[in-house]
Amino acid sequence: MAARAVVLAAVTTVFGVLVAAASFASTRAILSGRGASVSLGDPGVLQVLAASALLAPVAALAGLALGTVIRHTGASIVACVVVLLLLPMVPSDRRHLTAVLRHTLPFSAWDRLTAGALPQPPPELYPWSEAGAWTVYALWALVAGAVAVCAVHRRDQ
Repeated sequence: MAARAVVLAAVTTVFGVLVAAASFASTRAILSGRGASVSLGDPGVLQVLAASALLAPVAALAGLALGTVIRHTGASIVACVVVLLLLPMVPSDRRHLTAVLRHTLPFSAWDRLTAGALPQPPPELYPWSEAGAWTVYALWALVAGAVAVCAVHRRDQ
């Protein structure tokens, strides 16, 4: 299972890089046709590309962990959609506890990393750092990989 997790992370990282690069190229073409221009040297562009590319392996490893724990395809897909897409919409940033909970989710980390590239990011009641968002990415990937390996190891013994 550890080898599967490594291969999954590698393949989805390449996929994420390709999708982020294609998205950047198409966005650049659209903007240049309208008189606006964006280049790799602009502030925050590389961070947005890296955050977007690395969201794919984080989500894939989370899906792998949920799949190994649940062991049912349909339920695993539903759980993955709920955890990665729907759960970040539930907690608000108006209270400290819910803001902290929201800050621990990968989609919120991606949102934080990409919002930093905006000319003026929207103000938050409980702001958090870009380093904290990168930490969320790393912890989700590491914990998901560990859960997948431990679930299979424990179940197969």
